[in-house]
Amino acid sequence: MKHLPRLCLVSLLLPACVGEIGEEMATDQAAVDWDTLPPVSAPDPELLALPTREAQLRALCATPRGDSFFQAVCATPRPDITDFASLLEVANLDESRAFALTGNSTSLVKRAVSAINPRIIVFPRVTEMRERPAEMTAIGFVRGEPFVEIVSRDLSSGDYNFYLLTFERQCDYDGSCDLASLLTEEIEHGWTAFSVYSEEDVENTSFDCRSCHQPGGHGTTKILRMQELEFPWLHWFPQRFVQRTESDRVLTAQFVEAHARDTQYGGIPIATIQNALDEGSGAQLEALLVAEGQAAQPNVFDPRIEAEIKAGPSSPTWEKQFAVSLAGDSISVPYPLADVTDPALRAERTRSYLDVVMGAAPRESLLDPRDLFSEDAKVKLGLVPPPGASGRAVLTQLCSRCHDGRGNPALSRAAFNVKNLDGMSREMKDRAIHRLQEPATSPLRMPPWRAADALPPAELAAAIEELSK
Repeated sequence: MKHLPRLCLVSLLLPACVGEIGEEMATDQAAVDWDTLPPVSAPDPELLALPTREAQLRALCATPRGDSFFQAVCATPRPDITDFASLLEVANLDESRAFALTGNSTSLVKRAVSAINPRIIVFPRVTEMRERPAEMTAIGFVRGEPFVEIVSRDLSSGDYNFYLLTFERQCDYDGSCDLASLLTEEIEHGWTAFSVYSEEDVENTSFDCRSCHQPGGHGTTKILRMQELEFPWLHWFPQRFVQRTESDRVLTAQFVEAHARDTQYGGIPIATIQNALDEGSGAQLEALLVAEGQAAQPNVFDPRIEAEIKAGPSSPTWEKQFAVSLAGDSISVPYPLADVTDPALRAERTRSYLDVVMGAAPRESLLDPRDLFSEDAKVKLGLVPPPGASGRAVLTQLCSRCHDGRGNPALSRAAFNVKNLDGMSREMKDRAIHRLQEPATSPLRMPPWRAADALPPAELAAAIEELSK
């Protein structure tokens, strides 16, 4: 039986941020004149061709859109977005809102997400009757990179508009952005400038929203995505109403242990996350999707998987769904267990994080809290292909998300269609072989580093052999 949450309105107050690491966080900087700022020392290579700051905002706002986020960010005077709290205010998510954290993402940021570095979604809170909110803007964020993903519903057409907001900080100008500045609470404060890109702006990059949110292909209706749309919401937390879930027992505990000395995560106070009853949960996100008419999801995670895993060594239901993603017919299905991490790596990364945040270890000693997936999870999340996979299987699994022939045919990447390898030109295959061997951080590398790990030698060789035919 599906368990439904109690839904009520709450006000979540954001405290000032104070902590041992980065004491400057105590008072966020006021907005500055963007023209006085130096250039970013190491801009994202995929966004280099696009304008930034005021030039990008003018370009964005020149094409009217009917969603509430566009109206807010294109208002005059320009809104002051100097930290995560002020972004939530601009998005009208500072008071009547809900939130959910996930320890396993199948999104653009899946390589960064676990319970100790979760993806947080902040969104409008719906009524108990699951009535569609008058306005809908939702924000997705995970620490590690200076960007936020945003979706906002057009008030007239009902279509969804997707945005990428990138932000700058002082360390971006002097080259001092280290792991601690990206993966601790520092990343949520001290923003000096921002740039907002539409889904069209980033369509030909790995930031592309439509490859997941337009599953029917170019020109079809865009949708919201949530692949665990009903109880037990195996990777979502906190989750404490009606029946406490396994995800809450396991993942909330891991999160709270790692962030015990933080003040907030994604603009939500740690105490609120730790003690949430029903204001923060996967069920709340499900309620929003139902209210938005988005209950039909492709390759949705089947709730029978949890029971099957408890009863035996594997889940036939999950294996069937995994086969769909292996064939390149859907994005990867969530992991069949709640925890995606290697326990020893998680303990090591948690200890390192706490030591740095508390000042017990130098910040340069921080171990990357994103680098902790179990070997089994890497395969089942699609970060690496199954050992021994054929070259065609490797290419199909890892490239289909962006190169399956469903995207905008006007884009350069449309020339590489992994579902039509036999009909691909020699020139295109040779170009793909070259890109498979690009350095790990190159914007030309296939698959993009945000989407998957570097191919193991055997699977890389198999993919090159397939393309050499």
